[in-house]
Amino acid sequence: MTTPLPFQITIARQPGSGGAELGRRIACRMGLGYLDRQILQHAAEELKMTEADLAHREERIKSFWIRLIETFSTTCPEYIISTTPPPPIISDDKLIEAEKRVLLQLAAQGSCVIVGRCGFHVLGGQARLLNIFIHAPRRFRIERLIKFYGADSETIASQLIDSMDLDRKRYVERLTKKSWYDARNYHLSIDMSQMGFDAAEETIVSLANRIGGQKLAP
Repeated sequence: MTTPLPFQITIARQPGSGGAELGRRIACRMGLGYLDRQILQHAAEELKMTEADLAHREERIKSFWIRLIETFSTTCPEYIISTTPPPPIISDDKLIEAEKRVLLQLAAQGSCVIVGRCGFHVLGGQARLLNIFIHAPRRFRIERLIKFYGADSETIASQLIDSMDLDRKRYVERLTKKSWYDARNYHLSIDMSQMGFDAAEETIVSLANRIGGQKLAP
């Protein structure tokens, strides 16, 4: 008898759209595991680094100029004689592969909600999937970045949105060879400013129970 694949809900989200909060609500409602920062934590352990060393690399691809500067920094005299050794330089590819391995290992342990890390792509063929994309207008995202993430002003929040959107777009394209915004990646796309958290939660739970092939939640 073939063992059924675990059922996973993957959530891709624009920064500030509320995707992580929605993911936590769904996991709690359905009694599922929740994977977000744990993926980075385990990847850091595998790479023998600290989570703090990698936090700024979350779902982000370094620019050409950053990679070039890091290459030269390993040979400059100031770098060599420094009494405080810098953290090891980990390439984008090495970090991506580590996070992919961790994601597959954790997801294999049972059904869960997975936020980010291109779960819709990495787990393709490895699990039964419900892939969700969460987005929202800029004003909604600015207000959440100020209220929940400590952005000091609308200007700073707007700049963060532009920067993070570009980083995430590059990350998804690098990992999947697909557009982050391509609707064909997902089963459902939700504008959080229109649907709200309660209706979004109900919709996803209902759809998950139908696709999962069994009653996953009360």
